[in-house]
Amino acid sequence: MKFKWNVMRNAAVAALAVAGLASCGGGTQVESFVPTRVIAMGDEASLINNPGGTKYTVNAVVFTTDTSVTPPVTAPAVPTAIECASNQIWTQQVAYSFGMAFPGCATTGYNLSGVMLATNNATVADLTSQVNTYLGGNVSSQDLVTVMVGTNDIILAAENSANPVATVRAAGTQVGAEVVRITDRGAKVIVSTVPSLGLAPYAISREAGAPGTVALMSELSTQFNTALRLKLQDVRDGGRAVGLVLADELVLAMTRNPVGYGLVNFTLPICPTAVALTSCDMTTITPAAIDPAGVTANYGHDWLWADDRHLGANAQGRLGALAVNRARNNPF
Repeated sequence: MKFKWNVMRNAAVAALAVAGLASCGGGTQVESFVPTRVIAMGDEASLINNPGGTKYTVNAVVFTTDTSVTPPVTAPAVPTAIECASNQIWTQQVAYSFGMAFPGCATTGYNLSGVMLATNNATVADLTSQVNTYLGGNVSSQDLVTVMVGTNDIILAAENSANPVATVRAAGTQVGAEVVRITDRGAKVIVSTVPSLGLAPYAISREAGAPGTVALMSELSTQFNTALRLKLQDVRDGGRAVGLVLADELVLAMTRNPVGYGLVNFTLPICPTAVALTSCDMTTITPAAIDPAGVTANYGHDWLWADDRHLGANAQGRLGALAVNRARNNPF
């Protein structure tokens, strides 16, 4: 498949579109914004399952220390137990930064003011339903809503749409429109772009059999993110209502400078395909992820991707740090 595209042009258009959005260029809060709730919307990249506390990345497990040997040895407990407070996903970090937790991962010292509306396999249409649910309740200007969705739409468009570019453009525009709906009611939003699926194992593994897949997935991701950012121009209070986090730029930077981000692999999934992602944890990752020296195990923090389309613990943590910084410093 031949697919002609111009990423630089699209990026330039998006940059111009959000030039007036203060959240894209930083800024500081005149008065500290302290939300009373954090509401997570979108797909599984933002989801903590309840019950169980499992996430769609490499799940952390409880560790124990054997002091009967010298030196003491720390290793995962047997039988394995999920430790949901570790390997935090990005929405979890945002909630924690304001002293809140989500019901799926009740944590000592944090109040359960986190509201989880994100769902597994969600598309932009599901985001609309989530926003409807939220707006149908009590909306406060002290609510902080996180939004990240689009990966599933891009894959569906690539696999099923006769005009995938138009399809993902419409999807990206709709995400922006949902953000506008939320901010029109006074709530604040941290919205993330989606990582480029052209960099994901999903595209890389298909390239040999279907040349052009990487280019197609890169272009569709760019088109989606560009449409989203263009639509954010319609937010009435601009950067005072919305903080933008660039997951696409983060993943690109991690791919270009893996060592600088502590990565040893950025093209393969660390979770075996036979293991459901919510069952993937520090003990079930591929044996190739064990330190080659055989001395210590990195337990999944130095691989970029969890499976063929979802971010691993390292990238989720870094995305969370960006979102926290934006939430703390955006001029809400």
